[in-house]
Amino acid sequence: MDTGKDRRESNADDLELEAQGYQRAMPRRFSLLSLLSLSFALTASWNGFGSAIGTGLAEFSASGVLWTLIIAATMSWIVSLGMAELSSAYPNSGAQYYWSFRVAAPAWAPFASYVSACVSTAGWWLGNASVANFIAAMILAMVKITSPNYTIQPWHQYLIYAAILWLAAAVNIVGSRFVPLFSKFILYFSLATLVATITTILACAAPNFQKASWVFGDTTNSTGWDNKGLLFILCLLNNAYGFMGTDAGAHLAEEIPNPMVNVPKVIVMPVFIGLITTWPFALACLFVIVDVERVISPPSGMPLIEIYYQATGSKAATIALLAAFAFCLFGCATANIAGSSRQIWAASRDNAFPGSRWWSQVSPRFQMPLNAAVLSAMVTMLYGLIFLGSSTAFASMVGANIVFMMTSYVIPQGILAWRGRAAVLPERHLNLGRWGIVVNVVACVWCVFLDVVACIPVTRPVTTTNMNWVSVVMVGIGAYVLIAWYLWQRHVYKGPKVNVQLQDQIHREILHHEHRDLTTTISGVEVEDTVHEHGHKPVKGD
Repeated sequence: MDTGKDRRESNADDLELEAQGYQRAMPRRFSLLSLLSLSFALTASWNGFGSAIGTGLAEFSASGVLWTLIIAATMSWIVSLGMAELSSAYPNSGAQYYWSFRVAAPAWAPFASYVSACVSTAGWWLGNASVANFIAAMILAMVKITSPNYTIQPWHQYLIYAAILWLAAAVNIVGSRFVPLFSKFILYFSLATLVATITTILACAAPNFQKASWVFGDTTNSTGWDNKGLLFILCLLNNAYGFMGTDAGAHLAEEIPNPMVNVPKVIVMPVFIGLITTWPFALACLFVIVDVERVISPPSGMPLIEIYYQATGSKAATIALLAAFAFCLFGCATANIAGSSRQIWAASRDNAFPGSRWWSQVSPRFQMPLNAAVLSAMVTMLYGLIFLGSSTAFASMVGANIVFMMTSYVIPQGILAWRGRAAVLPERHLNLGRWGIVVNVVACVWCVFLDVVACIPVTRPVTTTNMNWVSVVMVGIGAYVLIAWYLWQRHVYKGPKVNVQLQDQIHREILHHEHRDLTTTISGVEVEDTVHEHGHKPVKGD
């Protein structure tokens, strides 16, 4: 039921958005729980761990797989905490793109936000490619289990890959009104699947469990590398993949009430939920492994299938568990389309991309950025054509998802730390205080660390068939971004028109007056008269 308080909060949220230079274009149909569910579906930590467990075991065996989870979650929490503060200060669906513009010096703000938008979008697309490709591989593996004579062809996997992408897009478009409800269903289904999976594999494997000494202490590797420190780091990078996507809620900030308070919660909380769900799943998987070598080099090509089959000894049970796992990952693909479409749409409102006139449109019928969602599905589908030429190149290029997503997370944090937090940030609900500079700097160091590690070859000796292509992807996309900026985009993109005075006053009212009717408390503030150059506060040294 609509109450007076709800109307005042909605009014405050819309005025805050107007001060940023925009009008609300979509209904605020998400609640805290439904947006948290969407963010949980996107991070899909225990599913991400399951999809990459074979690589982790090859790099640093069971102990590396298990203990690096805690480190990866902790560092992801620090990075997410910095984003949460920025989302509280600037609740905008552009997220990294918009934050970078607001915290950068006016002369550099358009370039900083443009780079953030491109890097973030590349990360979204690479992430969805990895998810859709893994789901397609799981479906074909299940077919192979039931029909041993079936020969998997790359084009078979590509067709399923493309179908998954367009089905995820269709859920977002045709079922746009039900995305919040679907997200909550995925949350409950994923948790139920997790409990059922752990219970099933442990019950079926009992009492033939691996020794605790192996689970918690083995460091054997199958990569050809001798340096255990390096192998531990590679395993850490592998587990960082399961905590990507915590910015999802920030890209739907304009579709939830009171985003200054709610969005920071849905950025930080998935990290805790991810660790709480992934740790017991990891333990269960490790304890039921019978033949480690077959898990590292499984006949099906998928380590998780081998783990499930070794535990249950049943093809039917393995297929059932895999089907539920695949559906959870489909929820991740759906959430990816939702987040990436909002990211593209939000930046396109300010003409940040070529063709922005198309990507900035919101469908009157579906009340969501239809063109941007179609673009995300289309580009990711075309990218998947690489798989037809080289599955190895595709796999390592998808690994660049970590690089691009993490880099987009820390660009605004690095600028903020460089310019001085107190001079740049407005009054906000989530204020990290003296710990803010520590969070921002540590986040940047962690990002640089991961970016370097992501370029290291996983196995030795390095050949053309197993080389790591991440550095090639980084250079290629980076070159395009810079060339596009200097040749044409810098001439058309100037950034959002922000009313700093109005926004600051609204923040104070929201924080100190509990959503009183701002149309009566805020007066004499005209948008066209109070916009500082590029929408920035004047900062010493600008």
